[in-house]
Amino acid sequence: MAPQPPALLNDLDRPDSNPPTPHAVRERGNHLAREHSLYLAQHAHNPVDWFPWTDEALHRAKTLDRPIFLSIGYSSCHWCHVMEHDVFEHDDVAAFLNEHFVSIKVDREERPDLDAVYMEAVQRLTGSGGWPMSVFLTPDLRPFFGGTYFPHDAFLELARQIADVFRTRRAEVDGQSRQLAQLIAQMPAIAADMPVEPATIDTALEQASAMFDPAWGGLRARMKFPTPVRWSLLLHAYRRTGDQSVARMLRTTLDHMAAGGLNDHVGGGFHRYTVDPTWLVPHFEKMLYDNAQLTSLYLEASVVFRHPAYARIARDTLDFLLREMTDPSGGLYASFDADSGGQEGSYYLWTPSELREALGDQDGAVMAALFDVTDRGNFEGSNVLTRRVSTAEVATRFGLPEARVEQIARDTTASLRAFRDRRVRPRLDRKIVTSWNALAISALALGYRVLGEERYRLAAQRAADFLWTVHRRQDGTLMRSSNDGVAQGDATLDDYALSACAMLDLHQATGDVASVGRASQLVDEMISHFAHPPLGFLLTRDDVEAPLGRKLELADGVEPSGNAAALHALLGLGAVSGDASLRNRVEQTLHAHADRLWNAGMEMSWWLDALLLVLGPTYEAVIAGDADDPRTQALVRAATQLAATRLTVLRVPSGGADETMSRLAPMLRGKRAIDGEPTAFVCRQGACNRPTSNERELVEQVMPGWKL
Repeated sequence: MAPQPPALLNDLDRPDSNPPTPHAVRERGNHLAREHSLYLAQHAHNPVDWFPWTDEALHRAKTLDRPIFLSIGYSSCHWCHVMEHDVFEHDDVAAFLNEHFVSIKVDREERPDLDAVYMEAVQRLTGSGGWPMSVFLTPDLRPFFGGTYFPHDAFLELARQIADVFRTRRAEVDGQSRQLAQLIAQMPAIAADMPVEPATIDTALEQASAMFDPAWGGLRARMKFPTPVRWSLLLHAYRRTGDQSVARMLRTTLDHMAAGGLNDHVGGGFHRYTVDPTWLVPHFEKMLYDNAQLTSLYLEASVVFRHPAYARIARDTLDFLLREMTDPSGGLYASFDADSGGQEGSYYLWTPSELREALGDQDGAVMAALFDVTDRGNFEGSNVLTRRVSTAEVATRFGLPEARVEQIARDTTASLRAFRDRRVRPRLDRKIVTSWNALAISALALGYRVLGEERYRLAAQRAADFLWTVHRRQDGTLMRSSNDGVAQGDATLDDYALSACAMLDLHQATGDVASVGRASQLVDEMISHFAHPPLGFLLTRDDVEAPLGRKLELADGVEPSGNAAALHALLGLGAVSGDASLRNRVEQTLHAHADRLWNAGMEMSWWLDALLLVLGPTYEAVIAGDADDPRTQALVRAATQLAATRLTVLRVPSGGADETMSRLAPMLRGKRAIDGEPTAFVCRQGACNRPTSNERELVEQVMPGWKL
């Protein structure tokens, strides 16, 4: 149900002079016609006279003294498409908006700063939020009413009432909007003198346990979101304690997410979330940030639990990213739409007859059984594919060896994908977003470390080079996104912090010291232009105009918050460079938010993951040896198989580091192969253990009891 307008609104109306007619706008296109964003381009021929968020639009609202109708969404948002068709394509709505408002359309993926501040306004006004976001602003950009999706009649009635109250009760609108703007601009208080200690982590784990769904994994809810940062925290906490109850939560969740409809069993990759609590029926959009983070989660879990199936899931997801979401330039695309030809999910659904048509009667019947595809169906008369039926069950049913069923499953995937590609494909948003690409670089780098496949290293390096050359201005500042090779928009804290983390992860995968240099430059920019000590970092740069003031975002969501990512970047660079001031800044920030960390628990998962690193122990392993020496490779492989966030690996040639390497990482000085034997130096905050050339001893020095 759409939220109701405030009581001060009524049914009066007011005409205005010479508005553009819906027909004229539709014919010539509105002001979005030259925008690169797919989402904005989708609305370029609406009869609504849309503007992008530009000085021209904002000046127009002030000059005409009109309220702004701000609509925020993104290209793969199903309900955004619904509201376009139900509301914005209608002439009566367009005529009224064109006459009484300056209408502005924003792609939230290009302008997360605007999305964040006005989403907070909607949440304060209505108690909830989502997309499409619909917000009404004064000409000086203060919000005074908002909501999400409105059907046609409700929206038109609301717009009429908003226009009237803006005209007849302006002082009240200004007063309310001023109060709301002040609330949004408030900074949180610094925490009382509370310790930041292991009990904070323990409390969050207890919270997760209390909310855990033991039947299907994940946290109990009507809909299930994967939220990888939460499960990564649990994975790292498990590695620290060995708590088997945490391991069970992880395994149950990872197994059910992979086996259910959330996972695309034909094309690889994960959908956004499921509309049921059993991970069965997905909301069919696919986002780069989900798939990048889930890849990293499954890769690390494959090492921790020594479970090859998790590595296979990660490989399938990486291959999907390389095959379908990678631009020839090296950057990775933003998302696939939930809709296919106007129908949600149709591209991904199957019937038994379609499987037989694609694979033949015998293999089609085997795969129908393995995917649990029936004539009745599990979604609107068709079937979302799952892998909840074991190959042993199918083998027994068909009288086949289990190995034969497994072979059919492997051999038919390409044929199923080819058959599916004859359907109308979901629309691909080719926007390249800096922070999302950074998450993908981290996943690809870890994929190379764990799986050893060169193509993942090459893809990670190409994406990193793309960001560094296309998404970076000559003055060193980052841009938020690009379309068709044209970068635009100022990067936010998330972009800087996650890009720094990605460069450090690439260094861990390749040993290339240039990546450390890039990370160092990004961190310097972040500290110089985003820092707000001791509370952390603000969302936007100090030289970027921010409506209602610069915002401090704390909670982690489907991605790490910019602040939590910044803490990880500082700790990662500090581990490589030995710069203790970076770690001190992290400790200050965690202490300033000690009470929030205690109370928020899993809502600040990636903050707590940074706290795990601060609590330690953490180690640095300098491996001295020539890169092509099998003995050096064995030491690197041993460190890699730990896949431990508590270990930072640095590499130097057998003769020691050159001046550039030593300047970026002073701990490398004096480290060289001993008696020509590749040598590992395991250190803890600068204090080093006895050098070793034995990979098992290297592992034992970092994680006692861990077996290769």
